[in-house]
Parts: sequence; C-alpha cells; structure tokens
Amino acid sequence: MRPLDGIRVLDLTRVVAGPMCTRILADQGAEVLKVEPPEGDLSRTFPPIPDTEVTPYFAQQNAGKRFCSINLAAPGAPDLLLDLIAQCDVVVENFRPGVMAKYGLGPDELCERFPSLVYCSITGFGQTGPWAKRRAYAPIGHLESGLLYHDEFKVGRPAAQPAVVLGDAVTAMMAASSINALLVQAARTDKGGHLDVCMVESLVYMQEWVSTELSGGWEGINNGACNESPILRLPDGQVWGMAGSPLAWIDHLASVMGRPDLLTDPRFEEPATRMENYDDLVTIIVEWAASFASFDAFRVELEAGSPFTAAELRSINDLAETDWAIDRGLMAATDVGVDVPARPAKGAGIGTTGHVAARGADNHIVLSDILGLDAAAIAGLESAGVLSSQA
Repeated sequence: MRPLDGIRVLDLTRVVAGPMCTRILADQGAEVLKVEPPEGDLSRTFPPIPDTEVTPYFAQQNAGKRFCSINLAAPGAPDLLLDLIAQCDVVVENFRPGVMAKYGLGPDELCERFPSLVYCSITGFGQTGPWAKRRAYAPIGHLESGLLYHDEFKVGRPAAQPAVVLGDAVTAMMAASSINALLVQAARTDKGGHLDVCMVESLVYMQEWVSTELSGGWEGINNGACNESPILRLPDGQVWGMAGSPLAWIDHLASVMGRPDLLTDPRFEEPATRMENYDDLVTIIVEWAASFASFDAFRVELEAGSPFTAAELRSINDLAETDWAIDRGLMAATDVGVDVPARPAKGAGIGTTGHVAARGADNHIVLSDILGLDAAAIAGLESAGVLSSQA
C-alpha cells in the first residue's frame, strides 16, 4: 500500500504550482489524470526540447501521471469532464477565478453535487477580494508577500528575485498538504470541500519573521542579520558557505579562528560597528578558510570549535553524483530518459513511477478504464474535437 492508493485526482493545472502539487500526490500513490488543452501545458515548450517532445521541465513536474487532452471549449467537453470528476476524489485547477464556473465546473457546483469531493483552486491572490483577478506569477508573489522587502530593507542588501520560482514551489506544497488534510476529513465524514490556495498567502505563511515584523520589528543588529550566513569566495575560485551569523556569534568565531584580537578590534566590538564592517569580517574569514588544505579540513575545524557548519557550492549535476545522493536515491529515471527528483519524502512507498508521455497519450486507456467507453465512442470524441493528442 502507498499512502494515497485508491485516490484519483483530476489535474487541470499547468506550468509549476499546480503540476508540482499534483506530482506530490502522484508520488504518494494517487492516480493523477492530467488533462491538457489542445495546445498542451506551456511547460512542454520550455527548452531544451528533445525528440520525445517531453521537455525535462515538463517531466519533472508531471512524472507519474496519466496524460489526457481535452478541449474544454468544445461542445460536450464539460460533460466528459463531469463524468470523469464523478469518478475522482480530488480536482485541482489553477485557472483564473471564475473560469471553471463558466463551464459549470466551478467549486460551488461540484462540491454541492459531490459532497465528498476535495476541490482545490490555486491562484496568485485567491478566489476572493479586490486582487482576485490580478495576474500573478512567482516574481509577483515574491514582491507582494514581503519576501523581497525583507532583503531590501530588513537585511540591507539589494532585493533580487530568487533563482527558482519559490512562490510556485511553496504554493504547491501548501496545496498538497491541505488536500491531504481534507482527504482525511472526507474519509471520516464523507464531506470534502473547496480549498482556496493562494500564492501570496503561502509565501507569507512560510516566512518565519512575519509576526516579529508585525510586532515592531528589530533594532540594530537584529534587523534580519542573524540569518546572514556568509558566502566565502576563496582566492583559488572555490566557493564555500557557512551556516550561522558571524555578527551574532563572533565570540565563537574568534575562538575557533584563534583570533581573540577580533573581540577588541574597534570594527567588531559593538553590534552596530560589526554590522557596518561586515564585509571586512567576511574577508578575514575567507583568509582563514583559504589556509586549509581542503574543504573537509575546514569544516571539521569549524564544527569542532563553534556552532557553525559549512558546505561547498555544488551544482545539481555534482550533487547527483555524490555518494549521499546515490545512497538516498535522490533521482529517478522516467520513460523518456530524463532523470527527475524521485520523491518529496522517503518511506511508505512514496516516489514517482516515472511515467511521462506526450499530450493525450493516455486518452484511450483512461476513458476506457474509468468511464468504460469503447473505441467507437472515443473515436467520436476525437472527431468532435473534444479529444486530441500530440501524435
């Protein structure tokens, strides 16, 4: 048994937040039916595009699902989706508010018709309120949620967008965990409901300093700098990093470095001057780190005499080849030869099956298995433009 064996999910999502959410459910054992429009999920076009026409980006967010393609605007398509939903436990969609309702498939209609259904809507600003109709992508969420403000004004470094779509990933995880919670409720009471999952709210929820800021914020050294873990760029080009703030733990740092003079250095004696001369302190740490023959020797010395720890800057390729990654089974192969992250957690049969396919590749098997349609009925849906495939 896998945790979500027997749970069927209709996935009407695209790009990142929604597909990552349903990928988590698929990894947990749910049968996820990904329904794409005739033009396909936009992430099928993200380079590089291999001969299989399944991009690595698409494969990562959608591994382990079954792939259908339905033109929702075609006559009869909403009825076909309704038939599928009647056989599902969960619906996940990330359209703009109101789009699903246009087709008679909105949360109010479906939750009334199927009381045990878990219906999850994922948007940038939520289903209600004056911002509900705003366009929202991860960079917008980062700006509106206070996340980048924290860098700019609380930590004192120029705000910059993260290198990954953090807002989408966090929203996906919040959505998946909330869906699982409501599935437990549905199992106990036969009552599901509508989940309104919002990127900005998800980003606010994940920031550990929200309540502190609402309570007046910090003064002096505490204006976010306790999380200022330095990146050490060594003269030979190596890049190491430390976890821990040399501003807050300078006593430990001076001890492990054998530099008691730092504690009486005018630049570092007081919290305020320590902050002003942070770059000088990092330069001193870099000079000390460069004196070690290897990173491992540096890390062992650092950990033995202080609460700090350290790591090397690695690429994903480098990480995937480490003994640690191999032992953990960090990556998993897919049907199209693309490796993807294997799972959100280890244990209880959680992990991807690796099935990835072209748009609409599983139309026939899904409609035959779940709705009992025969070949002639499926061919009729194809002729009517309801069904399509990438073939």
